[in-house]
Amino acid sequence: MQNNKLGIRKRLIFVLAGIAGQFAWCIENMYLNSYIAYLNFNAPTGQGFDYSLMIAITTALSAITATITTLLMGTLTDKLNKRKIFISVGYIVWGIATASFGLVNVNNANSLIPISMSASSAAIMVIVIDCVMTFFGSTSNDAAFNSYVTRNTPENKRGKVEGVLSILPLIAMLIIFVGLNGLTTKDAGYRWDIFFYIIGAIVIVVGIISIFLIPKEEKEECKNDQKFFKLLVEGFKPSTIKNNKILYISLLILFIYGVSIQIFFPYLMIYVEKTAAIPNSGTSILTPFAIVMAIALLVGSLLSVIVGYLGDKFGKEKLIIPSIGILIVGLVMMFFMPYIKNDIGKIVYGSISCLIMILGYVSIPTILNSIVRQEIPKSKEGVFMGVKMIFVVALPMCIGPFIGDAMNKISGLTYTDDFGTVSYVPSNYNYLAAIGVVLFALIPAIFILKFSKEKEEKEDEK
Repeated sequence: MQNNKLGIRKRLIFVLAGIAGQFAWCIENMYLNSYIAYLNFNAPTGQGFDYSLMIAITTALSAITATITTLLMGTLTDKLNKRKIFISVGYIVWGIATASFGLVNVNNANSLIPISMSASSAAIMVIVIDCVMTFFGSTSNDAAFNSYVTRNTPENKRGKVEGVLSILPLIAMLIIFVGLNGLTTKDAGYRWDIFFYIIGAIVIVVGIISIFLIPKEEKEECKNDQKFFKLLVEGFKPSTIKNNKILYISLLILFIYGVSIQIFFPYLMIYVEKTAAIPNSGTSILTPFAIVMAIALLVGSLLSVIVGYLGDKFGKEKLIIPSIGILIVGLVMMFFMPYIKNDIGKIVYGSISCLIMILGYVSIPTILNSIVRQEIPKSKEGVFMGVKMIFVVALPMCIGPFIGDAMNKISGLTYTDDFGTVSYVPSNYNYLAAIGVVLFALIPAIFILKFSKEKEEKEDEK
């Protein structure tokens, strides 16, 4: 039974589990590629591997693992009604898996698997650990934690809660970038081991804390008596889709949004530094690059919480089209960023452009995720977290990056990172492609307004 109040205990669970989970996901989404590049860079002569292939395999297997795991384990949490143990134990093992990346290097790989291609062995070990990490991360966070949030958030506070949750990835990224990123650099001697140990320890500690914070579930609370397989396929039945039109249209918008984001966001920092030529070097931490990103992330995060509050107050559906509009304006401004030549102008224009884009980037999922949580049928929260993963992770990651890669190649320009990896300089045409995709989201957004009005009228009649 859902509580009408959001007490301090629930707030702590939401924030602690949310931020710790985003620390771990930040490792996978932003740093594993760099770590695999580091392993390749440090490979003995003649033992290097196909870096691009390894990254492609890692990304694909991670997306597949995350989607299948969330669907299966989400269904299991609905059947067993034991989200607490999945969250607590899952986070602890998730943290251990994250920390274990620190044990992977060429020397250890050679000791464990004494073959000539020790660097390749190390890369394969990273891929295997990543799949294990993803399994427990998706079980504890994507399936159990998110269904727990859905079940325990009052309807009149969904936007506010979602606003906070939506900024946690940005906060996690900023904290790691400012506080821990230095460990992965040449100046620090590439202390990747310490980097992974710290992140893993944080996740483990939060898992232990959650044992005491999360109350024990009531045995008969929202119990689902459906057979496992019938419950598993519930989200794919035509009758379910027909009876939950707002839910599936919201997922469709999130899918379109996800494809659009995947076109440019993985290259955002490289774009700001290399394409827009905003410097990220010097003796001070406050480089022009750091100033631009800090302003965008911090102010954008604050404003997204306000968006969530406004959604609760005035109606979430009414904010979908304005949020899409904000993102489009931000993308247009990002397109023109490389054409600013004045140094001060770069910082001012770059900060405003990134801020507006980030605001749109966080506002859309803030609004739509709160609608999704609101529309998910009772006692089926875990199942639909799995369905959601298909729309927001699996499909966008299979489409968006290919469009982004094609756009990057338009520039024809390359750069070489610290590990000797040659990559394309991100093109500003990424942002035009992203605009072209996200414009399609306006069509289902109109239908949500229509169906929400009809639903409201029926409820008023009752």
